[in-house]
Amino acid sequence: MYDDRQQWIAKRAYSLWEQAGRPFWQDEVHWRQAVLERDLLEQTRASVDGQEVLSRTRSASPPTSTVLVVEDEAQLRYATVDFLEGAGYTTLEAANADEALVLLRANDVETMFTDIDMPGSMDGLGLVRTVRSRWPSTRIIVTSGLVKLSHEDMESGVAFISKPASSLELLGLLA
Repeated sequence: MYDDRQQWIAKRAYSLWEQAGRPFWQDEVHWRQAVLERDLLEQTRASVDGQEVLSRTRSASPPTSTVLVVEDEAQLRYATVDFLEGAGYTTLEAANADEALVLLRANDVETMFTDIDMPGSMDGLGLVRTVRSRWPSTRIIVTSGLVKLSHEDMESGVAFISKPASSLELLGLLA
């Protein structure tokens, strides 16, 4: 018989699998994601929807860091920006790499959260290389629903999460 933790993890892993389009041979990836989310919930003593974390974040001194969200799909960009602002982060948003570079030149950005597949003069990986060379202290989180990258594919200081990105996982990477 499963305890509440195991049932929660199993339900969440199944939900992640469904959201990903029910791919074959991806059970372990979704299970690890669910375990990570559950561990974060337990460590922060948060409810399943994470409202305690957001409430504590809002009531505490807000983060002083600025996050640049680079995403060509407007709805995803707006949702991510709204979530991060609700968590107390200062946000900037760009629809492509060219807009992102303009914002990076004009602002002090601690973290950039970028999609890989974008229109314009360069994709997200080209943007990562450019930011690494010009602003090496900027932390980078890369996301994609089409491409899966391993840790060996990414440079030091660059993290990868697959779409749809869990809000709790994103907060964990930003913290």
